[in-house]
Amino acid sequence: MRKYIFILLSMITFSLSAQNIHSGYHSNAFILNSNSNPASFPEAEFVIGFPALSHFSLGLQSPLSFNELFEKGEDDSLRLNIPSVPSFLGEKDALLLNACNQLFYLGFKVGKKKNIFAYLGDEIVADVGLKLSGNLFDYLTQGNAQFLNRQMNFNDQRADVSIYNSFYIGVSSAINDKLNVGSRIKLLNGIANLNIDNLNLGLYTDSTSIPIFQTTMLADFNIMTSGLTSSSDPLLNSGFAVDLGASYKYNKKFEFSFAINDLGSINWAEENNEFYTTEGEAEFVIDGLIQSSSGDEDLEAQLEEILDSLTTTMEPITTTGSYKTKLNSSVFLGVAYTLNKQHSFSLLFHTRKNLDSRLNVFNLGYQYQVAESLQLLASYQNFNGLSNLGSGFVWSPGALQMHLILDNMLAADLFDAKNLFLQLGFSLQFGKKSTVRKTRKKNGLR
Repeated sequence: MRKYIFILLSMITFSLSAQNIHSGYHSNAFILNSNSNPASFPEAEFVIGFPALSHFSLGLQSPLSFNELFEKGEDDSLRLNIPSVPSFLGEKDALLLNACNQLFYLGFKVGKKKNIFAYLGDEIVADVGLKLSGNLFDYLTQGNAQFLNRQMNFNDQRADVSIYNSFYIGVSSAINDKLNVGSRIKLLNGIANLNIDNLNLGLYTDSTSIPIFQTTMLADFNIMTSGLTSSSDPLLNSGFAVDLGASYKYNKKFEFSFAINDLGSINWAEENNEFYTTEGEAEFVIDGLIQSSSGDEDLEAQLEEILDSLTTTMEPITTTGSYKTKLNSSVFLGVAYTLNKQHSFSLLFHTRKNLDSRLNVFNLGYQYQVAESLQLLASYQNFNGLSNLGSGFVWSPGALQMHLILDNMLAADLFDAKNLFLQLGFSLQFGKKSTVRKTRKKNGLR
């Protein structure tokens, strides 16, 4: 049991998040632009992403920091500080993980006017949502002595874990000098899934009962899994999703953009699935331990008997069947203001569905064009009340383009950080139009 608690809590501390593109949304990094808004239109006529490196992100978003989860002992060893966990968990706190690794990307302009950009790519996505009740941790660590004659219900536990492959085909069209529109179709194959939308636990300890401190336990749960057996075939788990986007240049100073991504679902085939359920509410009564003044009773044997009875009563029924899960859709709303050729500012609102709530992010950005090939980025972000500073750069020497962005600069100590986003990518872009400076230099002018 301790092993599983350790793994679970470690997941809360070391989590990944990749699809939260904030500082890079209004940057020159085309791969980032295209990933978040299918209407993005490149300057280059041909774009190739480096295999498995064109869009790679790591991050952390957690209700607990490393220092809150672990404490240092007198011998300098690290120990799980489980009793302190309830004090750091709020009602809406959850572990949210979204990791994405783009395996390949290829796009090119078509048409006589080269006003259509067609592209395709493939990526592996891991999307995790885990919500735990702080009250349940409190009950497990303090014991039932603090909750006598009170019905304790723990109904806030949720889990939604999906790992899938997404092959997509997209088109972005420059309608005119002001308006771009785009769409993207995603063909999905589910690799693994864990879905818990019903996990209810009730406990009541009666101090007036005979025998005393009789505890009644109620459980009602339904756990659906897919792809967790060695015989699973991911090709049977099929899905479909679409992304839509648009951008509009109001004038030379202002540009507005909109995107909605991941409108779709995955069907998990019965052949790959296993369900674990109580098929309604199961009840188990713990009468307690018997110990007389002589101490002749075998307490260990009594405990073993209780555990055996509990396991038999609460043992889940294993069934199977097909089911469907929706992707966690997200919306981007952006405004960019260009002061001059070097300085520009942006405002971005991003909202994404996670479990039974939404993650809302506001981002204020600044983009500084240091040189033709170098852009520096800075931003202030607010993640559901948590503030961050982000920074990064986009380097575009010749056909190569590289971006590196870190979306948390306020954490002086990484062990105190509750969210951290790092994004790195490489691509090749051919056929860019020559700028005025490059043309004049080519013609021998200054």
